Amino acid sequence: MFTNQTLFRSTFACVRKISPVFFHTSVIKRSGQVLDCSKDTFNKLVIEAREPVIVDFYADWCGPCKVLAPILERTVKENKKVTLVKLNTDDNPELTEKYQISALPTVHAFYKGKSMNNFIGVKSLGEIKSFVENAASLANE
Repeated sequence: MFTNQTLFRSTFACVRKISPVFFHTSVIKRSGQVLDCSKDTFNKLVIEAREPVIVDFYADWCGPCKVLAPILERTVKENKKVTLVKLNTDDNPELTEKYQISALPTVHAFYKGKSMNNFIGVKSLGEIKSFVENAASLANE
């Protein structure tokens, strides 16, 4: 019993009290995240965003969408300067029509509420990385 008590005490003896650091920010940073979106949240997540946002227009039944999604998600998570927003076209026909989505998957890069660049279909890893890097560079302009 004595050895257990000594071990117990030594374990807690090395714990330091860390004071929390508090800060305030009025801008919510979502960079590097993957978020699901609907017509109700589209304006807040995409149009009003201060950072570049990549929107993946997809459908659950779309085979190429299922191939592109993990590649695009991994690339965005590695970059951390952009946010990926996924929008199901079947659930949001108004936005699909507004952005003239005629083929799936379609990916748009938005900055300051405007679509700056897009591509349709599945691309190679190099092309996707280049697209994400170009979207991220929009914030530097």
